[in-house]
Amino acid sequence: MAIPIRKFGQYVLIEIHTEDDKLIFSTDSLKVDFDIRHIEGWSRAKFSITNLAPDTVKKISSEGNFATVTVALHDAEPIVIADRMFISNALEEKKVPSAVTNLYCYSKLRKAYLEKRIDVRVVSPSIRNVIETCIKETKYSGVIEFKHFPKGLLDSIPPKPASRRQGSLLSVLESYSHEQRLRVFTVGNKFIIMYQPTAKNVTGTDFYTSKGDIVLSTTNMRANPKLGPATLKVHSNLDPRIIPTSILNISQLLTVGTDTSQVALEVAENILKDSVAGFTKYQALSVQHKGSNWSSEWSTHVGATSPTVGINMNTDKWWI
Repeated sequence: MAIPIRKFGQYVLIEIHTEDDKLIFSTDSLKVDFDIRHIEGWSRAKFSITNLAPDTVKKISSEGNFATVTVALHDAEPIVIADRMFISNALEEKKVPSAVTNLYCYSKLRKAYLEKRIDVRVVSPSIRNVIETCIKETKYSGVIEFKHFPKGLLDSIPPKPASRRQGSLLSVLESYSHEQRLRVFTVGNKFIIMYQPTAKNVTGTDFYTSKGDIVLSTTNMRANPKLGPATLKVHSNLDPRIIPTSILNISQLLTVGTDTSQVALEVAENILKDSVAGFTKYQALSVQHKGSNWSSEWSTHVGATSPTVGINMNTDKWWI
């Protein structure tokens, strides 16, 4: 027997804390809109609150504050969708008869660590050693998660006995990731380092053996998913579970469309059979969560990619 829904609606709670974790503002009754973008490097977001008192606007706009957003649909368990994001800028707009305060935020890991300069020499420079040494040089003591690496690659030591890395932590991670087929993401309190497997080594990864972190369902889609050569675009109902590096399984989708141009379909022989139909799992590269407690907006957009049956993964098609 189905359990009846006791509470209807889109619930959004926003809380503002100071740097020493003191709560200075909280509301789940005013109109709150959110637009959160998890992309390579560091996450960013825009939170809009309508009709705040002038004193409150001044208080939450002061330097050094952080925003947390919690959401729920109907009477489901609330989920933190943005955790302590640093408020870098604030702007109040008059939209008669209302006033909207926009908070522009980015990952607290960027604020605390990614902008710090480092100069390190890494002995036995395996991928794990280089990444961990560089990040820990900034005094970061949290979680560094490695995902989708082929067996043995993460701790393989190259012939070169040592490696020197200089610059801001962000620039160091960016340059190193280009060398090693890596993607670096900041999600909440942790760094996630994702490897992009090729068709040659994908069978040795958990990306290949996993059933998928998220099995996409046709009933949860807001638009027909779009498949292209080794790419996937998804527009679904809000799903906070989806983050960059999530493995999306499309095997249960009943209908999909193609994102490949008409010209390519006409002239590229077997492009759909070879590049689209070859795999049912995709790595999420960019994730956008948008919602509001006063409008119908409540959606997740995902750009994902997958190894092709050719030599290399298509990585030049950015969506968000």
